Amino acid sequence: MAEINLFHYSPGTSPLHRLAPQLRVLVLIVYIAAVLARPIVSIMIFPAVLLMASISAGLKWKDYRRELRLFGVLGTIIFLSGAMGFFHQGPAAALLHGGVPAVAFLMVVWLGILFTALTDPDELYSVIRWLLGPIPGIPAGRIAARTGMTLVLIPLLLDTVHEIIEARKARGIELRRNPIVWMGSLVNPLMENLLLHMEEFSMALEARCFDENVVRRQIRLDTGQIPMAVLYLLPAILAILLPLLLPVLLPLLLQ
Repeated sequence: MAEINLFHYSPGTSPLHRLAPQLRVLVLIVYIAAVLARPIVSIMIFPAVLLMASISAGLKWKDYRRELRLFGVLGTIIFLSGAMGFFHQGPAAALLHGGVPAVAFLMVVWLGILFTALTDPDELYSVIRWLLGPIPGIPAGRIAARTGMTLVLIPLLLDTVHEIIEARKARGIELRRNPIVWMGSLVNPLMENLLLHMEEFSMALEARCFDENVVRRQIRLDTGQIPMAVLYLLPAILAILLPLLLPVLLPLLLQ
């Protein structure tokens, strides 16, 4: 049975894989902030950057094509909901108000896919502890443990759904058009499998005497990789600063 690639960690030796996990988290935060703060500028700059980063990391769109259909549907819904109120102003206005948030949403999704493909859940746990540990009053271990478990459970959920869909196809249930039968044949085994997986997951943690306050891996910031991280951050910094710099630079360029 084919495995699902979406939101799975993919080991590798690319420059992005070798980048210190703390810097990887910083790059992700800055890029998402740039997409949310400057969506129009970001969609002009980031697609090429994300394409080059994906190629460098060994990720290919075709490997995720089947699994990204859901996000394509969500992007279409975002586009239609944003464009609906501007059709009376013309196609250009509708395309702008619908297309920009839809493309921004898809870029954030791909940033998440790229980050999870590059980051081991154990690394993410250590990074969150490293970031939140010095802040008093914040349970860094608990937040880190729950974030890491979420990163593990999302692929588990997707894998379970994929297995159920393939089993339904093998039994011909996909041909039945009754929506109640269709949903029951999906939801019932999904909940049963998830509960079994959660029980196994809980027993595995207990068997290993898991303690959210125990540091499993000590990580240190590799200062030698900071110039590389700055290089990765340049497109996001440019997207944030360009609208602020244009009013100053444009008169100088037109002189």
